[in-house]
Amino acid sequence: MHPGYLPRGPQTSRKMNSQPNIIAIANQKGGVGKTTSAINLAAGLVREGRRVVVVDLDAQANTSSIFITERPTDESSVYAVFQHRTPAAQLIQATRLPGLFILPAVVQLADVETLLSGAVDGFFRLKDSLDSLSSGDGVADGPIDAVIIDCPPNLGLLTVNAFVAATHLIVPLQTSRFSLDGLKTILDTAATVQKRFNSELKIPGALITMYNPRTAISHAISEPIEEYIHVFETKISRTVAIEESHLMNQTIFEYQPRSKAAQEYESFTREVLGGIFEEK
Repeated sequence: MHPGYLPRGPQTSRKMNSQPNIIAIANQKGGVGKTTSAINLAAGLVREGRRVVVVDLDAQANTSSIFITERPTDESSVYAVFQHRTPAAQLIQATRLPGLFILPAVVQLADVETLLSGAVDGFFRLKDSLDSLSSGDGVADGPIDAVIIDCPPNLGLLTVNAFVAATHLIVPLQTSRFSLDGLKTILDTAATVQKRFNSELKIPGALITMYNPRTAISHAISEPIEEYIHVFETKISRTVAIEESHLMNQTIFEYQPRSKAAQEYESFTREVLGGIFEEK
């Protein structure tokens, strides 16, 4: 285990059978740091002593490739949740990082829209599956503190499943006009889910990614974003270290634990801990 990855915080003493925080990381626009943020938030929480399950809902399976080397079958992946209603506790896999588990993706996730067309419980398959994690059974063999869901870059059925299952939604954003336009759409979708399916869904804020403080657009767009949604104080800079960590199939904490990006994701993790976890 990389020395920069050693857990920093105390192990949680959360009681068995209590529900984990379920955090959906979502934006219908690709290339905004959604997967990077899901990966490193999960890793950051583990470093702080939390036990975490990552759910990869993106058919590209980029998140899965960071944490596991063997390609899962349909039956051992998150696809089984939608195809067979398999409980997540039976599907999650341990990773090389102690305390971090994954429910991996497969390319067949692209077929879920067709698979669940007309299904009465189509929006609830993921929620029903994740309920099994509160038992402490399965590979995790103990309580789970958080579930991080990496959503696909669209607002289709998989993303709606994530919103229905989630306790919290975090929206990664670049400081660009198109990101602002997309924010309105994702907030409208979240509001519909809150009204019809999940009144408990909270939106703690937007995470600014690929941030360059030297550009005028970064400052100009930040204020309009805050008119729609709280913005986390931490901003994630644009840096080559992130791309390099992806190439090495590592989290930023493993690849360059002393880098600016690692410090920023550590700061973001602590914001999440202070805001979301201290609610309970």
